Amino acid sequence: MDEELKLAHMASEGSPTQEPAGEQAVYSPEIDQVAEMKLVKKLDLYIIPIIMLLYLFSFLDSAAIAGFMDGVAGQRGWRWILIIEGLPSFVLGITTWFLLADNPETAFYLNDEEKELMRLRRARQAGQTESAQKFHKSDVYLGLKDWKIYAFCAGQFGTDTMLYGYSTFLPTIIKGLGAWTTAQTQALTIPCYCLGALSYVVVARISDAQQRRGLYSALFGFIAVIGYALLISNSSMGVHFFACFLVAMGLYVACGLPLAWLPSNQPRYGKRATATGLQLTIGNSSGIMAPFVSSPTFERLGNGIDSCSLQLYPSSEGPRYLRGHAVSLAMVGMASIIFAFMSWYLSKMNHRRGRGEEDAKVANMSDVEIAELGDESPRYIYTI
Repeated sequence: MDEELKLAHMASEGSPTQEPAGEQAVYSPEIDQVAEMKLVKKLDLYIIPIIMLLYLFSFLDSAAIAGFMDGVAGQRGWRWILIIEGLPSFVLGITTWFLLADNPETAFYLNDEEKELMRLRRARQAGQTESAQKFHKSDVYLGLKDWKIYAFCAGQFGTDTMLYGYSTFLPTIIKGLGAWTTAQTQALTIPCYCLGALSYVVVARISDAQQRRGLYSALFGFIAVIGYALLISNSSMGVHFFACFLVAMGLYVACGLPLAWLPSNQPRYGKRATATGLQLTIGNSSGIMAPFVSSPTFERLGNGIDSCSLQLYPSSEGPRYLRGHAVSLAMVGMASIIFAFMSWYLSKMNHRRGRGEEDAKVANMSDVEIAELGDESPRYIYTI
């Protein structure tokens, strides 16, 4: 969950700007681009360091924690793993309630000029009416009935399967490639993660500038598919290690961009909250799938501590882990196809609306009423 929140924030730094039509276009606010960039950087410096610090806890060596802490305060080592790695998220969840504002008006870390700038940024987006920013049960019902949201959830389920498998078991995968020590194995994961981070930052910037999410989500998903195909193949250790880089290259792009893509196409608050909640919940439930595609194995953690491992990568299937790689390949392949289809479909809808083929359904409505339709308005242009 922490990884997903970080990825979504990085991918959505620049939200799509659409020029409203009709009465909603009372004015198209001119915004000082320099001031806007300063504001974005300020918000980044306020949010990202906390998330990154939290993210670092995921790299702690669980086996070392279990071995060193076993018996401390009468607790087994595996309990200390959950406490030490879970406590930061627990604390952050509580402090966020007080430190992260619900809207610009209540953001104590913004001055009056910055609050006004935030308001102007929101006002220039289509469908951002006063009513749209309030929570309505009708918007929740619309979100629950929108098939597009469930399509994104299915895609997120697929990419999250890869996210959990790769991020958690990369050391296990690399250790199976050769006779490495634990320290060497951990060190060899660093280049993979560096490439993944660099790829995501670069692609997030490009996709944000072009306002094209689907193209890059699908493309880099297929790059990850190639990586898993190489891991499955009966190739040399060098080829398999190269495949780990390909998976890392596609992993964070395919997982992160859709987290910004779906909410950016939901201008109404209630529907956007519903869509994001479903996307994160269904996506993260991919962690439940692991026990059903593998059998229980027992591994030794740290100081002789037995741990039942129900996962995609049980040690009994090393060093090639064909089942884990095959499941991950299939799931990210499915996700890539879904994202490619959604990009095509939303592009098709934009062309239909551009040609005026949906204008008939709002023929007797005022501009305000049309704007209240949110993404269902024929004047709304989807981010593809």
